[in-house]
Amino acid sequence: MQVFVFCFFLCGEALNVRPDTINNAIVGEQALFPIQHQGSDQYDVTFRSKSPVSFRIFTWKSNYLEELHIVHPLYKHRVGIHRGFVMLNDVQVDDTGEYEIHIDYYGTELKNRDESTFRMQVFEPVSQPETAILSNCESSSNITLNCSVSNGTNVMIHWEKLSLSGVLNETYDGTLLVIDCVTEEEQHVYRCIAENPISNATSDRVTVSLYSGAKPKGKIQSLMVLVPLGLAVLAVPVPILAYLLCSTFFKGSTMCMRK
Repeated sequence: MQVFVFCFFLCGEALNVRPDTINNAIVGEQALFPIQHQGSDQYDVTFRSKSPVSFRIFTWKSNYLEELHIVHPLYKHRVGIHRGFVMLNDVQVDDTGEYEIHIDYYGTELKNRDESTFRMQVFEPVSQPETAILSNCESSSNITLNCSVSNGTNVMIHWEKLSLSGVLNETYDGTLLVIDCVTEEEQHVYRCIAENPISNATSDRVTVSLYSGAKPKGKIQSLMVLVPLGLAVLAVPVPILAYLLCSTFFKGSTMCMRK
């Protein structure tokens, strides 16, 4: 039998894991599982993984305070007991699962085994969302915005549509947001929200142009027509120009007859 000696102290933030409920932990955090024993008799503590795979992590005897027995290799340098708690240090996403603490008493009085069950989910915090404009009104009838995150576990993503003054108008679920260039009448600002049970993050705001390709081209084409017409008007002699204007406003009148 191999014996491992540990000297653990509470460091940084720790999660107090409660029995018979779901506990959400952050990657790298320390998890504390309470040992709820009765009386003053000596006792043994067995800490087990129940699911997704069942195996014993370690056994500890109350009369040998610093010794853990039969420590599972995956937990050799991460588990210990301190002030009535089983400590699991530097929790990772793979530590998500169900755990049990069994307490067996030995002394003059026979006692039943005490058991506690704990459920823990470990999440990686979400990173700041990154946004990209995949299409615009110059080349398509829609604007398509995409949102993604580089880090995070079980991430949910949605978009928020805000007025230029920052008032929230609508929300849209999913990573892609499609904006119709025709039906969208006002300019808005958009931002992407990424979240999971232990964190959330917001992207930088995105402002898009609602002018379709036809609109700016139409203005340019109008200018192209008006400029040559203006030049042509300037090139016409004054008497002819006066006659043309008179014929337009006094059609059928003899006032406009050329002399």
